Amino acid sequence: MTFSRFIPVFAVLLFLLPTRAQAQSPCEWFDWDGDGVVGANTWVYVLGQYDTAGEMDVDSSGWVDVRDLLAFIPFAGASCPVEWYDTSTGHIEGLVLTEFAVHETELAGMSDNIPAGSITYRLYAEMSHDEDVILAVYGDDEDPLTISSDGTFYGFGGDFGTVVVDDYNAVFSAIFPAYPFTTLLSCGRLPGEDPDGLLTSHVSHWQALLEDLDVNGDMVLSDATGGAWFTNGLQIPSQQDGLVFIGQFTVVDGATLEGTLNLLAKTELEEGQGIEFAEGLTFSSDELDVLGCMDAAATNYNPAATISFGVCFLPGDFNEDGAYTVADLLTLLELFGCDNCPSGDLNNDGIVSVQDILIWLGYF
Repeated sequence: MTFSRFIPVFAVLLFLLPTRAQAQSPCEWFDWDGDGVVGANTWVYVLGQYDTAGEMDVDSSGWVDVRDLLAFIPFAGASCPVEWYDTSTGHIEGLVLTEFAVHETELAGMSDNIPAGSITYRLYAEMSHDEDVILAVYGDDEDPLTISSDGTFYGFGGDFGTVVVDDYNAVFSAIFPAYPFTTLLSCGRLPGEDPDGLLTSHVSHWQALLEDLDVNGDMVLSDATGGAWFTNGLQIPSQQDGLVFIGQFTVVDGATLEGTLNLLAKTELEEGQGIEFAEGLTFSSDELDVLGCMDAAATNYNPAATISFGVCFLPGDFNEDGAYTVADLLTLLELFGCDNCPSGDLNNDGIVSVQDILIWLGYF
């Protein structure tokens, strides 16, 4: 990791609104049916005006674009009255790119196969606070989003492909081994997981659809209207060890991946909530991170790991829950006297004895 990757350019670009917007509260802008809730009906209203000269032009640009959508998203689901959020800094620390799988054999897919030698990458946003939520990944002509490779993106768009993680159907993974590695975009939800209330959608200009790669085979959002993939369900934390999953990319007939993107987050402050923008964040397969256990005492210690991720399995933690509990002690007692039980032989003397129990009690 290079230090520059973790200095995002924060900007108070959206809530330094024109006088007209500042004079109106979020509910005056977004509770269009007057029911006291910025709810599902507002989503239909906002998205119905996207890419038009509609009334939801919060920044008075003359067009309902991605900036107006970013103004709305933090208040989706809010009960009125509500005030504009303060803008925070330091919660979005940067991007983390990992090599998720290197495919040594060809994998059969629904329409196309993943050939041997292909690489699947996973991209995460790194957050400094556990309760923060990534609301959107976006781009426009002011701050373009570009994700490119020297090959092609497997499974993205088309009749059988995915765009966002909500397009992913885990049923197909049992039939087509390539399917779990399809390219897709997310704001926290992982492929195959279906947590209640987490939904991801996408919008873009009708002439620059997000699901259509450009002439170079890249994902690009750089026109005046812009576009995003975003959370349109419950705004709840979906982190694992401070990382928020924002995309999976399988590169076929190539090996490299790089890009620049922008993030909107809802942040937890000492008093209330805030929003935070990080713009111009970059990532590259030349600067990969490795996720894993970094505790040298753990049985699953990964000396190559650069970011601590997941549970470290310590000797004597028989149920691998990351803690020493009575359940582990009972398991050790069941192994007492065994001369071929290496998991319980904590001092490696060939037998599970009183000495191993004493060692375990030192962990407890």
